[in-house]
Amino acid sequence: MRTLKDQFLKDLESGMLAPLTEEVRSDHTLCLELRRSSVNVYYRGGSLMKVEEISDNIYSVEFDKNYLKEEVGVDLSRREIRNEDDIAKWLDVLPCLKRAMDHYFAVHDKSEREFQQLVVRENNFGSVARFTDYYICDIEHQSEYGRFDMIAVHWPSKPHVRKKPDDRRLVLVEMKHGDGALDGDSGLRDHIENVNEYLGTPGKVQGLKNDMVCVFNQKLKLGIMDCGKDLVNFSNEPPILLLLLTNHDPEKSKLSGVLDALPECPNADLCIATASFFGYGLYDQGVHTVEEFRKRFPNYIHSDSVES
Repeated sequence: MRTLKDQFLKDLESGMLAPLTEEVRSDHTLCLELRRSSVNVYYRGGSLMKVEEISDNIYSVEFDKNYLKEEVGVDLSRREIRNEDDIAKWLDVLPCLKRAMDHYFAVHDKSEREFQQLVVRENNFGSVARFTDYYICDIEHQSEYGRFDMIAVHWPSKPHVRKKPDDRRLVLVEMKHGDGALDGDSGLRDHIENVNEYLGTPGKVQGLKNDMVCVFNQKLKLGIMDCGKDLVNFSNEPPILLLLLTNHDPEKSKLSGVLDALPECPNADLCIATASFFGYGLYDQGVHTVEEFRKRFPNYIHSDSVES
């Protein structure tokens, strides 16, 4: 479950944690994700701040010290938040924390998660959010069948469809950055098999749908989802399993071999997303079945070259 309790949501919306929410709304390098009893604020795909509920009207805040490779001159010990002044002190040091994370990422490349956050930004609250066809409800969604990079809702931007907040389609998104991530452990084959097992388990899908409806609407209420309408429910159509393959080298043959070896996907419609003029917006015109993808982009599925 990701849905926040009513009091937690109220504190983020208009209570002691409202300055944090306002900071996220005004700084598009940040992304706030709901975690049931906590929220995570992400920067460049890494957790910049975790705010956790201790009891009613008392929270804790902490920064992942694994990102610290140098002294930042401030006390980053886990501490309690009891009022707006307490959270304001943490917001004051965000530039220091961002700088520490920048230095960490310069050595430890985490491009996939950074690109993932850009997908969230562009489709949820960026300047084109109301014109794309997908909203991202959640990222880094853990299940007993593995981690799902993103959980989304397919909500086409065509006016006659955008007006209808019910019977939207559930989407599970998997991002793979670079050709090295396509196969092996945690490659596409393993992920597709895990997703199908998850979706074939009675009760799992409906539970996920119910949770994501609430998460979507809570994000909308917090002003970090630019839609204009509450989501009512998901349809009974099979979910879409959407692959985002970033920075594929079309001169390499790996993608062709991986696509040839993909397992059956009986519990979801398997699709591949392509970019719209170097952007991160997800448009229906750029989403293709595997067969469509092969036909439309033969030059990106090179099968004769030797791998470097």
